[in-house]
Amino acid sequence: MNTINGEKTEGIEYPILFPIKVIGTSTPSYEELILEILRKHAPDVDDHEVVASESKTKKYTSLTCTFSAKSREHLEEIYSALKASPLVSIVI
Repeated sequence: MNTINGEKTEGIEYPILFPIKVIGTSTPSYEELILEILRKHAPDVDDHEVVASESKTKKYTSLTCTFSAKSREHLEEIYSALKASPLVSIVI
C-alpha cells in the first residue's frame, strides 16, 4: 500500500519522526560522512538530535539520527543509500 500525505500504511501514518541507527567503522570523518548521506535524502536531520557512541574497543561508532520520514519508499531509499557506504556495517 502506498502512502502519500498522511495516509496509513501497515499501521504507520506518514510523515513520522523516525529514528535510524547507523553502525560503522570509526574514522575521524565517520559522523560527517553519514550525516552527508542522510541529508541528501532527509535535509531535516538536526545536528543537536544526533546521538553518537563508540564501542568498547572504539573500533565502531553508532549514530542515532531522527528525521521526518515521508513514506515507506523514502525510508527504503535512505536505508539503501546508507548501506551502500563502505563505512557502514549495520543500519537499524
